[in-house]
Amino acid sequence: MNRTKIIRITILLFFIITITEVFSENSQIIHINRDVRLKSISENVWVHISDMDMPKWGKVSANGMVVITDNQLVVIDTPWNDAQTQLLIQWFEENYDIDEIKIIVSHYHDDNLGGLNWIHQTGIESYSISKTQEICEEKGLPIPKNTLSNTYIFEFNEIPLEIHFLGEGHTVDSASVYLPNEKILFGGCSVKALRNSSLGNTADANINEWPITIRNMKDAFSDAQIVIPGHGLIGSLKLLDHTETLFNKNR
Repeated sequence: MNRTKIIRITILLFFIITITEVFSENSQIIHINRDVRLKSISENVWVHISDMDMPKWGKVSANGMVVITDNQLVVIDTPWNDAQTQLLIQWFEENYDIDEIKIIVSHYHDDNLGGLNWIHQTGIESYSISKTQEICEEKGLPIPKNTLSNTYIFEFNEIPLEIHFLGEGHTVDSASVYLPNEKILFGGCSVKALRNSSLGNTADANINEWPITIRNMKDAFSDAQIVIPGHGLIGSLKLLDHTETLFNKNR
């Protein structure tokens, strides 16, 4: 194959990937308001996306996950603040017959527990690993009410939902959530989207442990078909490979 053909094929593949990402980004989006939206990725699973203007970074979109089974609603990470969180929960209450709601916090940053005060005011149960609770107490943040072990499995109407802390990364308490039946991994902020060209905010990161944690995730979730990063577009296990590449590039 000559050089011209290789260049043409490379350009074509780049075009296809770009079009696919743009389609994925804009398809099946429900806008709850200007700053909160939902994307359905399976019959029972949604990604919630919320925006916040950050002084250093500009407008930042953050991902969380929602799992709904019969009358139970499980939300992985709140949006950035109480108002956004209230809008998210109320949308599901208005569109589904919900009897029970649980919130799982993957780590202590605002884009993961910024709505926890409202959650607690309404009596909704919140959960995290003990390390997240300890950091929240030290920093004067709202503290998740219930403690999870570093490997914990919920059963929601016979649908397992696994919480795993596999090591430090973006923060020292970054946990992942896995739905083995759906093969969907919420990797959180330790996993970077394909469009990310850097590791992003590393102020609270454990740079030495981060690549080890990614390798642990690749081993633990080797059958995952959908991977949700903390920010940016969802993808496949290639997001874990991409994160490793970014780490090696930015060390």
